[in-house]
Amino acid sequence: MSARQPEALVLSIGEELLQGRIADSNASELARELLTLGFSVRRFLTVGDAPGDLQRALQELDGSVAVMVSSGGLGPTADDRVRAEAAAYAGAELVAVPGAVEELTQLFLRNLSEQAPKHFLAQGFVPAGARPIGNASGTAWAFALDLPRGTRYLALPGPPAEMRASLHAGGGAAALAERSAGSAGLAFRAFHTAGAPESVVEARIRELLADSQNPRYGITANARGVTISALAFGVEGAAPPGQLLDEAGAVLRERLGELLWGSDGETLPQVVVHALRDRKETVTLAESCTGGRIASALTSVPGCSQVLSGAWICYSNESKIRELGVAPELLARHGAVSEEVAIAMAAGARARAGADWAISATGIAGPEGGSPEKPVGLVWLGVSGPAGDWAVRRQQWTRAGRASVMQQSVRDALDCLRRELSGHPRLPPRL
Repeated sequence: MSARQPEALVLSIGEELLQGRIADSNASELARELLTLGFSVRRFLTVGDAPGDLQRALQELDGSVAVMVSSGGLGPTADDRVRAEAAAYAGAELVAVPGAVEELTQLFLRNLSEQAPKHFLAQGFVPAGARPIGNASGTAWAFALDLPRGTRYLALPGPPAEMRASLHAGGGAAALAERSAGSAGLAFRAFHTAGAPESVVEARIRELLADSQNPRYGITANARGVTISALAFGVEGAAPPGQLLDEAGAVLRERLGELLWGSDGETLPQVVVHALRDRKETVTLAESCTGGRIASALTSVPGCSQVLSGAWICYSNESKIRELGVAPELLARHGAVSEEVAIAMAAGARARAGADWAISATGIAGPEGGSPEKPVGLVWLGVSGPAGDWAVRRQQWTRAGRASVMQQSVRDALDCLRRELSGHPRLPPRL
């Protein structure tokens, strides 16, 4: 039996969240981070930023959990009341973080050539007795404060990049981890796959899911692929959670084979960029139905300039002929959405760029434009490389709409190259 884990609560702050004007991506990300730190998340709660909203929430929740983490309400505007209301609840004054006001003054002067207003400088204050938490991606200092009834409260900025900077490099996670020390521990890992739908992935690991105890497995799917999650518990007399996950990873690699491409925070574009970099090879792209999304995925990875030589977005037949050298008779005979044209697009891009590899995508993203012979969701992906040129047909799921067809095609295009670079079997067609 696993030991009881310390409990946590995730608090999201802002009227824009309550009204649905902004999606709350921070809450799920913070829940995952708390899980890896050894906490069991008890509740998600969203409160507004009207006067007194946070103070009433702290009064109600203090003492009910070991830690509480909020995001939002630390900026320079009138509705950013977190620091003041946390201080009021704790009976503390607001004090300046050493050096913070001076730094903010210089930052404002350098960027706007004028003196910083008081509300901007307020971002450098935290409640007395709180631990200041740095924010390398923004201007608002976060803080960790022990509340009167024992809950440790970590207040983080709302913008996701600033939230992450404060949580990790700023020291927020370390402040939380102090409250999970001594627990039996949890360990969590996510394993990512591509190339097969959820039903196929599930069939390969069905017994693991059915007998899921320790680790406990789960499976989710979206347009980027299928992910298997594994959560291991610390149990007296058993292997540590981290070792259990290492063993789980070995089992999943054996069962999933070429479908498995990464784990945890890895992304498929990262895997492709790093593989090309290790081989000192380059890739170019010829995109039609994906509209530049493959290039966007690759350029999201730092260091992609070492491997991405360039890209073409050739949506019309004329641009395919002019920019990529696709023969007009191929288009006339087979149509733009065809194996032959996908191969010609990739080969033409590779020849023009002088790259080691080229990937092409041509298809019907919908919701209109399909036919019985070429339905909406049909995509041909072409590959040109040292071993020759080929293409694969993929019939994408269309119920989630045009954007999903495009995202699935980006995933499959990158998976085509990933498999070529790693020596795995080629991506199979989906009819």
